[in-house]
Amino acid sequence: MDIISSASNPTIKYLRKLAANSRFRREENTVVAHGIHLVRSCLDTGVTPKMYVVAELAHSNTEIAALITELEDTSVQHITTKDTLYESLSDVHASVGISVVFTPPSVTDKSDILSHDALLLEGIQDPGNLGTALRTAAAAGIQDIYLSTDATSAWSPKALRAGMGAQFWLTIHENVDLLHLATSSAVPVLATTLSAKSSSLYEEELRNPAAWAFGNEGGGLSNDLESASTRQIHIPQADTPVESLNVAAAVAVCLFEQNRQRLS
Repeated sequence: MDIISSASNPTIKYLRKLAANSRFRREENTVVAHGIHLVRSCLDTGVTPKMYVVAELAHSNTEIAALITELEDTSVQHITTKDTLYESLSDVHASVGISVVFTPPSVTDKSDILSHDALLLEGIQDPGNLGTALRTAAAAGIQDIYLSTDATSAWSPKALRAGMGAQFWLTIHENVDLLHLATSSAVPVLATTLSAKSSSLYEEELRNPAAWAFGNEGGGLSNDLESASTRQIHIPQADTPVESLNVAAAVAVCLFEQNRQRLS
């Protein structure tokens, strides 16, 4: 087994650039996911990697050995690296050090008419918040996710880590004109806002299909998207100096209140 130990190896340089450079990931239409759970999710959803990378120490891990056996059946390129080199490329320990390089699943349904439950995320910049929101959406049974043109990528390493593999189970539409989508929607668009004209989440009828719209961490939803929504909703909060909830927390509160009503 050849083991790469040099940081100047061309493949190592490529992997490092993929991890660090969002523009390069877009140009290559290629991303990298680290760790057993993400690799398992990738394979379970039928994604065939372009390459897999394993730390030297990880070969003694029985769970990773099973993944390697499965990956060997795909006949894709693979490399083994020295443990310290692997850890310089990822945020997981070498003992569980396995990564896959792959093309994000493409969206084949190009319909721009919302006809069922969906999540519209406008301008989300923090990949951790985005990944957590996607994980919550998957847990709440929301399949379709629409990200605005100025949102961070759902497939960045940090978003993948926070999503814990949720991305592989969702239909993620990136670089979407959310205003057009909301205007043409066949289901109500529910805008989360602190506006005085908004109604309490707990006073809303949420059993029917709806598209939830959430804004970014600093400014919330744009005025245009809020105006294009069917209804404006706020989450009641205690009278404290806390201005608003983290967007991922707000997604969780709203989606699971919807689920509670549907199950009651």
